[in-house]
Parts: sequence; C-alpha cells; structure tokens
Amino acid sequence: MKKKINVIMGGPSAEHDVSLQTGIEVLKHIDQERWAIRAVVIGRKRDFFFCDVTPDTLPSPDELAEPNIVPRMQGPFSPEAAAAVWENCDAAFLALHGSFGEDGVIQGYLESIGIPYTGSGVFASAVAMNKITSKFLFIQNNITVPPYSIYGPHYPQNTVEQIARQHGFPCFVKCPQSGSSKLMGCASTMADLASLLAELSRFSPEILVEASIKGTEFSCGVLDDPDGKPFALPPIEIRPKTSFFDYTAKYTSGASEEIVPAPRPVELLRRIQQVALSVHRIIGCSGISRTDMILGNDTLYVLETNTLPGLTANSLLPKSFAAEGGTYSELIDLLINQALKRKIMDYQ
Repeated sequence: MKKKINVIMGGPSAEHDVSLQTGIEVLKHIDQERWAIRAVVIGRKRDFFFCDVTPDTLPSPDELAEPNIVPRMQGPFSPEAAAAVWENCDAAFLALHGSFGEDGVIQGYLESIGIPYTGSGVFASAVAMNKITSKFLFIQNNITVPPYSIYGPHYPQNTVEQIARQHGFPCFVKCPQSGSSKLMGCASTMADLASLLAELSRFSPEILVEASIKGTEFSCGVLDDPDGKPFALPPIEIRPKTSFFDYTAKYTSGASEEIVPAPRPVELLRRIQQVALSVHRIIGCSGISRTDMILGNDTLYVLETNTLPGLTANSLLPKSFAAEGGTYSELIDLLINQALKRKIMDYQ
C-alpha cells in the first residue's frame, strides 16, 4: 500500500506565492507510482484546504491560489480542527517558506499531532530563520559574516546616522525572519536607509543592516544521505543581472546566471562546501539546507542558511542536485524517506 504524503504549501508569510510555486513543482514531479498524494494549501489567514491528487487531477496554479472558491478543495479548517486534513497521512512534504513554514511553527504543530515532515526540526528551523540569531551562532563558531548592525528599541545606540557612518553605502536592510529577498532592500543614501528602516520596522521590532561586500555570490546545498549523513552538493555561482540577487533575479527566468558547478578552482569549491556543511551542523539542520555566501578578498562571508530552500522551476538547489546526476523526483524521494525514517526513530 502506498504511503500517503501531504504536500503543504502557501502560508501567511510574504513568501506565500513562492511557496505555491514550490508546491506546484513538487506535485508535478513526485512519483505517484510510489506515493499517494494530498495537496494542502495553508491560506493567508492560517486556514487549511486540501484535495487528493492523482496524475490526471493535478490542481492548477489558479486553483491553489484561490482554494476558498474551488469546489474540489475541502476547507477551510482551522489548525485546531483540521483532523480531516491529516487523516491517514504518513508524512508531510513541506513546500512552505517564510514565517509559519520555515520558522519552526508548522514543525511544532506537526510534532504535536505526530506527523513526520521533511527538513529540519523546530529548533534548527527557528534559529536559521532568524538572521540575527543565526549570525550570533556563526560568529561563535568562527564563521565569517558581513559587518552588521541591529536597529530597534533594544539598540538605541544604533541610530540611522551611526549605522550610515559604520557601514557606508550601499548597505542592505533586512527583516530578520523573511526570505526570498522579501521584506528587504538596498540603501544607497541616508534617505534610503531611513525610509527602509521605517518601513521594515512595521514588520519586525529588530532590523538587520549589513555592509555590502563586493565579490562573487555562491550558494551551496546540503542534503542528508539515506543513512542521515550530510553531504554537500556542487556550489552554484550566481551572476545577477540586477544590482543584487533580489526577488526578481531569483524567480524570473533569465534574470540571473546561475552556473553549476561553479567555474572555480577545486580548492575554492571545497572551501565553499565545507562552510555549507559546517553551517548545516552548527544550526542542527537535517534533511536539507542551502547556505548563501559571498567571496570577497578571498574571504567567504556567510549571508544566511535556508532550511526549506525553494524548489521552484528556477530554484538553486534542484539545479545543483541535477548537476550531481540526480533528478527532481529522486530529490523528493530522498526527502520523503528521511521524513519516514524520522517517524520510526521518534514516534515508535
């Protein structure tokens, strides 16, 4: 009998639409000869919708985007009254990004109802999602990060003027718990900096400001093998055609060059892989992660780690896995099997 896998996408975060793109790709490529599939969409109000899926009944992007008006989608169900969503579910494939998906919240929810899931656990998810907390961990473990400041009520010394003096321009202003280059921007002037800090402070009490590092951007994925041992994928070199690797560059075909394997000396590629593996271990990731970094003056600066990296048609990790000789379907199988193994270890 096939194991039943709930593919979960959407969510209330600013990355809702990106998550739907990841979910659509997973539904397209998952091996339905092997797995029984249920598509689960979490709405922007944290309500749940679902429909069972066969190769002949894949939901369209429009159906997933508006589950409340689609007859085939059952729901809405509140999180506390969603037993029908999880009926006979063997594992959850997390195609979520951002808050409520990548920050440990959905992981804790699934732990509480006994459903194993792909990717990292509650603690690692929460730590990696918070760019400030993860930065503290990196520094304690001798991982180099760009010079930074924290703006907020607990850091009154870090005024707009002080931050400008310390980091100069351009500099990057980020909400610490948002990804996919959402809720962030690049400040080129004092006015830009003040405007971004004011705007983003509506979404978070603390804002991260990082100095701009001139150099080459790389991203390196890490997966756990069937025995649970992490291994690094071929690093990707990123050459954005915009001013930096923003949302448009990440999710628009042709908006950036993403070269894998990166055309760099073997020694450098090994350094990048070792940093990605170290970060995966330091945070306590499991299953999958992807670490972004910049090489400047022969120093690798770690920017952030994603515990649920995008799996859209333009995403980096599937490209890197393909360069290693794997298929998208094999990547999905690997992640699901890791989740099922976690069930055996944790719930029996």
